[in-house]
Amino acid sequence: MQKQQKKYKIAVINTKGGVGKSTISMQLVVPYLYQKFKNPISFFEFDDENEDSISFEKSKLVWLEKVRVAGRDLREELREILLLDNHICLDVGANKTAVYVIDALLDSGMIYTLDAAVIPLMDGELDATSAIQIYQKLKNANPNLKTIFALNRWNENREVESQFDIFLGDKYGFFDTKGVINYIDERDRNYLVLADSDAIKYSRAFGITLWEFANQPLDVDKELKEAIAKGASKEEIKRLSFKKALKIDCEKYNQRILRKAFKKLDEILA
Repeated sequence: MQKQQKKYKIAVINTKGGVGKSTISMQLVVPYLYQKFKNPISFFEFDDENEDSISFEKSKLVWLEKVRVAGRDLREELREILLLDNHICLDVGANKTAVYVIDALLDSGMIYTLDAAVIPLMDGELDATSAIQIYQKLKNANPNLKTIFALNRWNENREVESQFDIFLGDKYGFFDTKGVINYIDERDRNYLVLADSDAIKYSRAFGITLWEFANQPLDVDKELKEAIAKGASKEEIKRLSFKKALKIDCEKYNQRILRKAFKKLDEILA
């Protein structure tokens, strides 16, 4: 009898707003699961205030569903979602939304169905503080839950340790900063780095993920050459030229950043 394929269920969550939860969900977690299993991912966005998933309405990597939070018993909603026989990504909004979802996960016991929680943060002190609070709450409820910190919008012109010194600690000892990571159990000190790039923003303008854009079999060169030869409008030529440059940027980002992150996720989730 063929062994049934494991279905991964991953939540992306932090009570702090503006840390890039939707970016981490759609540009990292979803492409990782899709390229690994070659099936669309069930994507649930818990957020009454924002609808970031709309930006990816043309993506073939996911089945998108918006989940209303206010006035709902999320315990039953989470039972229905997390017992689906599919790979799942939960994109959980900030502030009260995150609190409601976490409480429902704990109260219902559905936290035991999660394989991992990805906790995004940027380089601010509040980001790091919120990240460790989320980590502690989730791990206290389920010590076996795998946790992954996603350091978002890294400036590649700076060392990661320099930009994220509040989380990782001061590498050079100038400020005697111990780093939030030292308050995390050694087995849970897993972190990924997602570099900042305009390619992330502009791939969304096309309604798909950066990974998809990088891997689409587009012959942009041919389109551009034909447009120039036919005397297309200046605006059309500029658009195709931009599209060509964007595809190259996405391919480089995929090679440089995403593949490294995917490999790290393989190691953590093994």
